[in-house]
Amino acid sequence: MDITIIIIICVVAFLLMLCFFLAVANFAGEKFMDSYRRMDSIGANVNLSSLEYLDFLNNKYFDGEIIVKTISNIAGDAYSKKTLFLSGATQGSHSLASFSIISHEMGHALQDKKGKKLKKLNFLRRLGKILGFFLMPLFIAGIVLMVIGGNLFYVGVGLLAGCVLIFVLALFIKLRMIAIEREASRFALDFLKEVLPEEQVELCRKFLNDARLSYWADFFRTLLAWTFMTRKNKLFD
Repeated sequence: MDITIIIIICVVAFLLMLCFFLAVANFAGEKFMDSYRRMDSIGANVNLSSLEYLDFLNNKYFDGEIIVKTISNIAGDAYSKKTLFLSGATQGSHSLASFSIISHEMGHALQDKKGKKLKKLNFLRRLGKILGFFLMPLFIAGIVLMVIGGNLFYVGVGLLAGCVLIFVLALFIKLRMIAIEREASRFALDFLKEVLPEEQVELCRKFLNDARLSYWADFFRTLLAWTFMTRKNKLFD
C-alpha cells in the first residue's frame, strides 16, 4: 500500500478518535443529567422507600454503621468514611435514580469495608493537589531556563519533564477513579438485584454507565486540554 494512503488513513482515524473523545468530554455531563431526569420519573417496583432500602443494605452488609448526612446539591451524593452524603431529593424519592445512587454509594462503602482502594486513591489525590500547585511555576521556569540556554538548558528540560510526570500522575489518578467507580457500580447492581425486578435492574445498569461516562469525560478533558476545545477542569479534582 502506498505510504501516502497509509498516512491519510492514520490522519483520518486520529481525527475521528479526536472527535469522539471531544464529544464525550463535552457532552457526557448533559447525557447523565438527561438520564437522571428520566430515571427520576420511574418509580422503583419495590415496597420500600429509598431510606428503608438504605437501612436494609446498612443492616445487612455494614451492621448499621453507615450514617446519613443531608446535602443540598442534587446529584452531588457521595460516600466518605462510613458516611453517606445524600441530597434531600435522593432521600425523598422512590425513583430508580434514587435507588441507583444509594446503591452506588453503598458500593463505595463496601469497597471501604473490604480494602484500602479508597484510602489509596484519596492519598494520591492529596499528593496530586500538592504537586499540581507547582505545575505552572515549574513549566514557566523550565521554559525560561531553556531560553537562557547553556547548562541551564538541561535544568529547564528537567523541569519540563517534571511537569510531564505530574500530568501523567493526574491521568493515572483519573483512570483509577474510573476503575473504582466501575467496581462500585458492579456492587450496586448486586444490591439492586436483591429488591428490583430484572428489567428495572437493567435500566439502573444503563444509568450507572451514563454516570461513569462523566468520569471518562473528565479524563478526556484533561487529556485534550491542549486542543482548547474542551471545558476547563482541574487536574486533581
